[in-house]
Amino acid sequence: MQDPVDLLQIKIDQAKAKLPEETLSAISAIEWQAVIIGLREKKGYSFEQLGDLEIETELLLCGLLSPTDYPKELERRMHISKAQVDELVNEMNDLVFKKIREELIKNTERKKIFAKKSTEEKIDAQVLSAHGIEIITNPDLTLPELKAEEKKAE
Repeated sequence: MQDPVDLLQIKIDQAKAKLPEETLSAISAIEWQAVIIGLREKKGYSFEQLGDLEIETELLLCGLLSPTDYPKELERRMHISKAQVDELVNEMNDLVFKKIREELIKNTERKKIFAKKSTEEKIDAQVLSAHGIEIITNPDLTLPELKAEEKKAE
């Protein structure tokens, strides 16, 4: 029989594969595991508690755990009080979730800007083409070099 952690990791990997690229990019841009490890020194959690926090956080990030169940699971798995859970969730919100959300917004805005720019470039090219002007977009094409006599004439 397979290790339950392996089966859970398989589920996590499958869920991540279904996430939009922008979401995956935003999650990977934030070093949320490092934040969790930093809580050992800051809050004195054991490595086992931090492991549970990491698993529950990853389940939340990939959509396998609902935000409403996240605090309950932390309380149950980490064996900490409701007050400690509330404090931990607020800290995770400030140090991880808000930053991922900001990164996701930046990525989405960046994508919109590039899409808008691409559309504008296409329209510009169409307008120029209608007037007999063709834009060469092949970067491999280079201008011919001037012959020595032509350079002297300049």
